Amino acid sequence: MGSWVLDRRGQGRGVRITRHPDLHAINLSVWRESVCVGTVHLSPADAAEVVQALTTQLAELAVPPPPPVRPVGRVDELEARIAQLEQRRTPRWRRALDRLGDVRPSGGPGGPTGIVR
Repeated sequence: MGSWVLDRRGQGRGVRITRHPDLHAINLSVWRESVCVGTVHLSPADAAEVVQALTTQLAELAVPPPPPVRPVGRVDELEARIAQLEQRRTPRWRRALDRLGDVRPSGGPGGPTGIVR
């Protein structure tokens, strides 16, 4: 008698684990439908290594993957810059004009032209 572990994909696939005390071995056999397609004879020490490997792999699957890290790129830099600009009440160009004050045209027809608000 042995134990069966069926493949979750179905199609009659499975692994049979059979103890052979006369050989002092564990036999793993791979089945498709009713046909054995491969076997492995393991000593108790080798079988223990298989169990350890399965345990390690299962433990790694049990740990949830870390959340995806969004790389900081040009888009993030631009979004941060836009957020800074949106926080300002007065646009930079308007503040520059305010620092200049009212500049009126002077000097008559040939004189320099200034900025008028």
